[in-house]
Amino acid sequence: LGMLSRLAWRESRTARKRLLLYMSSISLGVAALVAIDSFASNTQESIRSQSRALLGGDVSFSAHARFPAVIDSVFDSLATTGLPIARVTTFGSMAFVGRTGGTRLTQVRAVSDKFPLYGEIVTEPAGAWARLRQAQVALVDPTLLVALDARVGDTLTIGYARFEIAGALTSVPGDPGITSAIGPRVFIADHWLSETQLLGFGSRAEYEAFVKLPVGVNSPRWAAPLRPRMLKANVRMRTVVQQEISFTEVIGQMASFLGLVGLIALLLGGVGVASGVHAFVTRKVDTVAVFRCLGATSAQVLFIYVVQATAMGFVGATLGAALGVAIQFGLPHLVRDFLPLNVVVTLDPVALGTGLAIGVCVALIFALRPLLALRRVSPLQALRRDDAALTRASLRDPATQLVNVTLIVSIILLAIGRADTVPRGLMFAVGIGTSLVVLYGAAVLLSDGARRLVRPAWPYVLRQGIANLYLPANQTRSVVIALGFGSFLVTTLYLVQANLLKQFDITA
Repeated sequence: LGMLSRLAWRESRTARKRLLLYMSSISLGVAALVAIDSFASNTQESIRSQSRALLGGDVSFSAHARFPAVIDSVFDSLATTGLPIARVTTFGSMAFVGRTGGTRLTQVRAVSDKFPLYGEIVTEPAGAWARLRQAQVALVDPTLLVALDARVGDTLTIGYARFEIAGALTSVPGDPGITSAIGPRVFIADHWLSETQLLGFGSRAEYEAFVKLPVGVNSPRWAAPLRPRMLKANVRMRTVVQQEISFTEVIGQMASFLGLVGLIALLLGGVGVASGVHAFVTRKVDTVAVFRCLGATSAQVLFIYVVQATAMGFVGATLGAALGVAIQFGLPHLVRDFLPLNVVVTLDPVALGTGLAIGVCVALIFALRPLLALRRVSPLQALRRDDAALTRASLRDPATQLVNVTLIVSIILLAIGRADTVPRGLMFAVGIGTSLVVLYGAAVLLSDGARRLVRPAWPYVLRQGIANLYLPANQTRSVVIALGFGSFLVTTLYLVQANLLKQFDITA
């Protein structure tokens, strides 16, 4: 067995390089799975550690009108017990810079002295946030400075009040920079709010209050007695636990969708592996026949090439895992303006191991079916090739049927594992199966149509080109499935993107 393995390894060097290229098609699918799972895990862990900064406190209260007097008395009583409370009033207003004459719609946020309860606001120049309580100043988004052609030190007019621009905001806890696309943020102290004279009858504003609880206090249990009173006053309550669950669910749904996309890419790589191994097996029939003449059993021959395919699948999956880790470290920089938190990137062994294991399994299962044909190569094949006999025998081979069942079950289990629920995973697997059946049927029709279409009177080159669509050892089915499945993946992504953008347009 060792001698045969060395002979097979040396003899198939060129073919092995070609097969390794096919195995590398697994790499992109594994890279997608590892990157998506790792980034989702890092994001969810960052949400758990930064959930209070994302919410603004342990418990938040918000309303579209001023808090009623009875609710203000509740906040006053909480403050007397030593609980820190921060308030924020948010409204839209035009801002004007007299030096340049520029105007821009902005989001004005009037904050109390204890804001923020969690996290730290970073400004440029550093330390400008401390001036907010000491003077009539404003801190603005850098985009506002660009839009108004303004600079630090200019006078910013909001309503009837004038503020000196003390600095630009670099980072605000729980607030993604993408919000500036709707309206750049302007922070002022709440005791200057009355001077703007903008919050009169009919004005639209969002009123918020945040409470910081002592360490160890359960926020849902603490908020439960207050909830009926807040509901009666049309004040919304939200705890840090609710915030964490909400963000985690959103990230989980995004990861599930992208994970299914990565699974399709991995299965597409499996189709490429099957196609490559099929071509590899066709070229190795003579070699295997010689091995059989030397005394090798069919089981030994199969074992040799399965080990080679597994090793190359492992190499492809490992490269994919390394690429996925690289993508994982790059993703936070690409989406930092869209996420309201700082994602701390760390290696996730579970995601890494899962992606590697799935990649190797998919490569092995898809490679095993064409490799089984090597078991049926007889010593006589060294003198006379009969590829059609091998193909016909595979249809009645119990081992081939077992591999087919294993392949179907594996796809179903992978789909269920990547989806949120079992029914959704089954529907996804049925969709994949239906697509493959349709593509296979189209390939069969193409092959049969080519057989019926060719005419003896046609030029030789044209007849040979068409004949290769149906002659033995043709790649028509595998190529049509690979190209069709790839088009299926890309088209699905474009359709989902179009639907998401349409929903955003409706919301806007």
